[in-house]
Amino acid sequence: MAGPKKVDVDVILESDNPVQFRVEPTNKSLPTGPGGELIFNNDHHPGFHVWFHLKDPNSLGYLFPKNSKKHEAVWSELGNGACPQAAKSEVFDALRVLEPERDVLVVLNPNPSPPQGSFGYTLRVTKDDGASYLALDPGGLNQNGPQSRSPNTGIFLAGAATGAIVGVAATLGAQALLGG
Repeated sequence: MAGPKKVDVDVILESDNPVQFRVEPTNKSLPTGPGGELIFNNDHHPGFHVWFHLKDPNSLGYLFPKNSKKHEAVWSELGNGACPQAAKSEVFDALRVLEPERDVLVVLNPNPSPPQGSFGYTLRVTKDDGASYLALDPGGLNQNGPQSRSPNTGIFLAGAATGAIVGVAATLGAQALLGG
């Protein structure tokens, strides 16, 4: 089985007062929803390694915390997309902050089955080595997969729907064989 799918996401911090930023998957590596939330579909991978690349075009001086404090860099929780206000790691698990630059945070999103649905996460950046943090709070959606492609139609079906279709087909096939 393939490992977690690597996806790159740019986090562009434009202002810290007021906080203005945007989160953009690079090379269309992930779809986004109408509110800009990242949408995760496994496509046969056991989750995702998400590489968040902090971009600071206005030289505000923010970085992710040191690798030794990597769990302070991202908080996540399941729910309606509300961003956590305390340390939680229900969706994203911080794996590492690339040093010495500290402009890349790598997290694991296992995107387990059954689908988790909406979640909130907060990326936390600092310019004083963690004495204080600036919270960046986009949203996300774990659609789960794995997705599979029907070779005849090219239609993508989510893993749960595929399982239901296979189950129905197997039942109908068994009934046909038994004359039922």
